[in-house]
Amino acid sequence: MTGSSQSYSMVSTSEQPNRILTSEANPAPRPAHIVVFCDRPGPFDPLLNWLAEKGAKITHFPLRRLPLDWFDSFAGNHDVALVDADFLGDEGAMIDFGIRLRRFAPAMPVIMASRRVMASDFSTERMAICDVTLRMPVTRGDLLEAMSAAIENHSYWIEKRGDGRLRITDAPPPAA
Repeated sequence: MTGSSQSYSMVSTSEQPNRILTSEANPAPRPAHIVVFCDRPGPFDPLLNWLAEKGAKITHFPLRRLPLDWFDSFAGNHDVALVDADFLGDEGAMIDFGIRLRRFAPAMPVIMASRRVMASDFSTERMAICDVTLRMPVTRGDLLEAMSAAIENHSYWIEKRGDGRLRITDAPPPAA
């Protein structure tokens, strides 16, 4: 076997945002777009630098409460959201932020990280506010695993989101 090296890039597998992120030897044409809600400098800095080196486009928003016009202008441009839940404040602020992201940017997978959680959670237990929860500090391997799980969990959340819920178009007309 001859020696060879491969270069890996963080890329999206399609030209459309909010699609599956992969690490491939033959990258697709568009880099992954990641929106990060955290303080800078902060605990995500080494990971964000590494992701940028791998070709990801990082957008940083140091806001604890997003104005609605942010969703109209920017949410559709990102493949995944990475949130420092400790930056947001207490647990109530974290839940409110997650619900707001879910409501106004439903196509965007959400990864939340905190020192306050007992362990990382890659299940769908917290799908009302996020797709994956990570315990800080977060390693590169943790983040890559979280991105993969977040995309899978997010697909499940999208599927379940409409199940059993009355849609406006299905609703009976109002009583006269």
